[in-house]
Amino acid sequence: MSEDELVSRCHPVEEDMRMQQRVWRFERVGWYVLVLIVLLALAGLFGNGPLSDAQVTSEDGRVQVEYQRLSRSGTTDNLRITVHGSAGKPVMVLLGGTLLREASIETLQPEPQQSLSHGKSLLLQLGTSKDGIATLYLTLRSEHVGTLEGVVRAGESSAVRFSTFLFP
Repeated sequence: MSEDELVSRCHPVEEDMRMQQRVWRFERVGWYVLVLIVLLALAGLFGNGPLSDAQVTSEDGRVQVEYQRLSRSGTTDNLRITVHGSAGKPVMVLLGGTLLREASIETLQPEPQQSLSHGKSLLLQLGTSKDGIATLYLTLRSEHVGTLEGVVRAGESSAVRFSTFLFP
């Protein structure tokens, strides 16, 4: 800026250029913050994107869960559970945790061969394919705000724990 632009004028309108420069600086920082928020939202910070997609596998590799790490309250979220078992033999899957207690199950595909209440958990019997894999697709909806935990078990040694944070 030139020397004339830094000097406060009194005519035709009284100015305070030092204050005006601070306001301009504040506006530029605000624009950068807004652009950063938009970029993070596009990347999935508030749900459905690379930052929110997550996958966890049990230590023995038998159970795998794909879920949304970050989501919004009131939206539907997909949960995909894959269990490796014996070919042609059903597998038992135990679903538990606050995620499955606080959220309502909108859809459950394929239909389990058998479903039982097991304390605060849900015990499902799933059929397997020719290669011994059972895949369960769930659509969940929750009005909760905050962190919800989920647990998926297929036997004593095959357990997966995961958590989802729900924004308001």
